Amino acid sequence: MPVLRSLSLFLLQCALLPLLAQDKPLQYSENGWYLSPSGTIRILVLFVEVDFDVTPEKDPQPDGAQHWEKRQLPKWKDEVFDPFPLPVQKAEVSRYYQDISLGHYTVLGDYFDEIITLKESEYPGVHQAHSIGTYAVKEASKRGTLRTHNGLTIADFDLWKEGGKPGQPKEAGADDPHSYDHVMVITRNSNLRHGTGSTDPGSPGKLFGHESDTQSRFGGGNSLPFKILKHEFNHLLLGGNNFHSGGGNAAQFESNFVNLQGGWSMMGANGSSLLTCCAWDRDRLNWKPDGATHRIRAHDTGGGEVNGDLDPINGDTGVFILRDFVPSGDALRISMPYIAADQQPQWLWVENHQGYHRNGSPTDRFQWEASATCIAPIEPGLFMTMQVGREEKEGKSIYGGRADYLRPVLANGNFDMELRGDTLREQCLFNGTLLPYLHAPHLANPLTGNHEQELPLHDRNNDGQLQHGEHWVPGARIEHGQPMAPVTFAGRPEHAFRMNGNRKLGMCTNPSTTNMLTLISTNDREKHGRGVPNVRTSHLNGISVELLNMSADGAALVRVRNNDTRMEADQRWCSDTIVLHPVRGTDGHALTIASGKRLLVDRSRTPTRMTEPDNGKGGPWFSDPSWFRVMPGASILLEDKAVIELTRGSTMELLPGSALLLGKKSLLKVDGGSRVIIAPGVQLLGKPRIFRRLRKQGRMVDTPAQ
Repeated sequence: MPVLRSLSLFLLQCALLPLLAQDKPLQYSENGWYLSPSGTIRILVLFVEVDFDVTPEKDPQPDGAQHWEKRQLPKWKDEVFDPFPLPVQKAEVSRYYQDISLGHYTVLGDYFDEIITLKESEYPGVHQAHSIGTYAVKEASKRGTLRTHNGLTIADFDLWKEGGKPGQPKEAGADDPHSYDHVMVITRNSNLRHGTGSTDPGSPGKLFGHESDTQSRFGGGNSLPFKILKHEFNHLLLGGNNFHSGGGNAAQFESNFVNLQGGWSMMGANGSSLLTCCAWDRDRLNWKPDGATHRIRAHDTGGGEVNGDLDPINGDTGVFILRDFVPSGDALRISMPYIAADQQPQWLWVENHQGYHRNGSPTDRFQWEASATCIAPIEPGLFMTMQVGREEKEGKSIYGGRADYLRPVLANGNFDMELRGDTLREQCLFNGTLLPYLHAPHLANPLTGNHEQELPLHDRNNDGQLQHGEHWVPGARIEHGQPMAPVTFAGRPEHAFRMNGNRKLGMCTNPSTTNMLTLISTNDREKHGRGVPNVRTSHLNGISVELLNMSADGAALVRVRNNDTRMEADQRWCSDTIVLHPVRGTDGHALTIASGKRLLVDRSRTPTRMTEPDNGKGGPWFSDPSWFRVMPGASILLEDKAVIELTRGSTMELLPGSALLLGKKSLLKVDGGSRVIIAPGVQLLGKPRIFRRLRKQGRMVDTPAQ
């Protein structure tokens, strides 16, 4: 090929590169998925009922209901959306978005002022629940012209141009011809049962001559379907089914954990505790206070804004002020150290929730709190959750990833929960049954145990394999032989770190600041086995978060440390692998067990895998015996009468340069199936007879020098 021609081709290719780059612009999460999470949108609502004139026996609500009578609009029709902006929105959904977005997103709406009745004989496909929007639009259009309760026109529902693409800026303004930004169908008695629904981009058809950009449909047979409505609409802001979190996930979706998670987030639904958003949501959509200078914000003791994105291992420690999260947006995010680069990183989020009694936000409460006297109300405190992965806010992969990327950290701890084996009658919420379970000190498992806002697994069919769907719902915690806390999965006051309760989270508390084990899995399959990018090691880190004070105005004084390595209460540690790194506590040791306290290294009854159960003694075990590794430079000090005990096949491995220092009358106890491995260069201090006896029993093994 002639040189001139080659050069011409090269220059042409170089000239095309910017054009090719422009064809695939970067995606930014703050631009939203298919809808913009900033500005104002107005939604058109159609209220629909089905006339089962062919098969009346299939009508799920033939006589109507008090809140929504036959052939009438629901009594809560004006409680869904406000038609116009208000300083403080009144309608339930409009107020929700005003609160969670810190005023950056205004969601308004109005409804067609007539019930739309779909005759089964005319629309035989109406039984297909998620197609009902198409029939509703077709039937409504027979009325000739749009007629809303507040006299709005198509132009009032067309505030954004169609064609919004994931992660791209959405253009404000009207389409030509007009197109509704969003059409929402809410049904009284269709196959869309209450609490179910769906949403998607695109139009259900022409409504009074105009298409729509996006659409949704919901069942409202019992009441205003707030939880599913906001969950599905939030998909259009955040992403697809792989964004299920905070109590909105289901067994069939690929998740980061074996257990389906509850908690709180924009993607929460019937499985949520709190109904409001979480700090991760706000960070994802760039909802922050006007004038904020940091991505994640807290304040110092003088009231000045400081960076709340902390890396304590590298010195980001001190005392911080967190104001009420809902109106202020304050939060802390703490990086979990020692996780390998090819594994999913993790961060601990800390939020101060004062509750609706103090801040007036209707959704800063537990989801059943307003409707049931058996639900203890939220109390002011720190609410914490662990983020797994999901850090990308720009680029081509921001809409990938897995569901349940948030896992609550509850102040009342993690446990190997055991079902008592019976059921209790629940007459407060659903008039159904509750499963009573034990939540006892001897079952404490801060590293790998279950918490009360997730769904523990149990091999129901005894096939030797766990599935996400083989779960049970924490229903009634048994204390001193009596049910003390009903419907715990929906949130309890003791789940928050409170001044009158547990105020501290640390390396040696339950729960722990240690990172979490992950197992990327679908309902019935471990996606990557137990390899990367899963995190399969519990890294002890010395980090602690402590609530020091809560002022009269609700501001929390929070101390974050990186040298809190003293164990001041008995602990039981269970994990496939536990690693003690050479962190330096205030006394210079990576772990100090206080006088008279015991560290029990045991095997987890809570599953850490889905397959390959060990059917040995005490089995089946869906976990490995715990392996406790003490890294070079790390020292363990047992004060007077302190104890380390290894049981059920556990191993403690002391690597070269580590130290185990036994104080006066302290003990190292190792059962018959467990052992201590001592590498060359380990410092052992204690009564020689303790070590001699263990070596003679084969429970302490010295490895040869390399």
